[in-house]
Amino acid sequence: MSGIGVTWAIAAMGVAGAAPGAGAAPGAGAAPGAGATASTPGAGGLSDVSLGLLALPAVEAVLMGLLAGLAGALALLSRRVFFTESLTHATFPGAILGVVAATWIAGALGHGRPGFELLSATLLVGAALMCLPMAALMRALTRVEGLGPQAAAGIVLTIGFALGYFLASWFKPLPLKIDSFLTGSVLNVGLVDVAATGAVLAVAAAVVALTGRALVFHAFDPVGHRAAGLSAGWADGAVLVLITATIVVLVPAVGTILPIALIAAPAAALAPSARSARGLLIGAPLLGAACALAGLVLGVALRLSVGGMIAAVAASAYLAAACWRGIRRRSPARRADRP
Repeated sequence: MSGIGVTWAIAAMGVAGAAPGAGAAPGAGAAPGAGATASTPGAGGLSDVSLGLLALPAVEAVLMGLLAGLAGALALLSRRVFFTESLTHATFPGAILGVVAATWIAGALGHGRPGFELLSATLLVGAALMCLPMAALMRALTRVEGLGPQAAAGIVLTIGFALGYFLASWFKPLPLKIDSFLTGSVLNVGLVDVAATGAVLAVAAAVVALTGRALVFHAFDPVGHRAAGLSAGWADGAVLVLITATIVVLVPAVGTILPIALIAAPAAALAPSARSARGLLIGAPLLGAACALAGLVLGVALRLSVGGMIAAVAASAYLAAACWRGIRRRSPARRADRP
């Protein structure tokens, strides 16, 4: 199955996963407005939602859509989509270890349950640290003769997912529900999560603005890049760090199995029709932000998992773009223009 096919399947599972607001367990110490569900008893949908509760999730949706689209464009240009897919699941065990660390820290300080800010910070740190050995494993596997990047990504993905479930069972009960690790909870994000996403987006935008031409040069012609006296190691490292940081900061909002949809689908949808790498680096973030915001609105309106709905919208954007290109190729006017 292709990478986008897997993305669509994961998105479908995510939509049926957690309901809005299912991320934080009751009494988990969420900040005001962050841990509460965005709807009140009643008919449901947007009519029951306080706009104040949606302000922070909406900001997070736009920021993570821009960041995911930019990282996806870099991953596509550098042919690291399978690496990105495997790394998303590597954050699962790291996030659990981070939450366990927060619980231990809170217990040692005599605070009982850890606060929402402490949980967010340690979850991000744990997810980032676990990406290091998983990335090294992925790199080692791709060097094995006869083992392609798809197989290597499948091995790392399986190891990360299995290790995450093992740790979740071993350290049960956790102050967060398992759904919050798998599909995230955009409606429960806090200021720490939004600040982390914004900071990574600012760094990524600065890196692309200052060195984007060199990164694209290395992606299309690594031999020529080295011959020009440019550092191949720096280009590889910059792309890997940006992809890893993007995956990590997306965990609180869309979990560990859904980020690949928002990262890969916008870039894949625009790549065949993009006239230049610059156009892709600009268009993919904008499409990613539109998909994230649309998924947030639809998820709340339909009372479905917002993270899953964002992934489904991103996958639908890819399918719509592919269908449109197919229709244009088969149109009589298009065939008449061909020599």
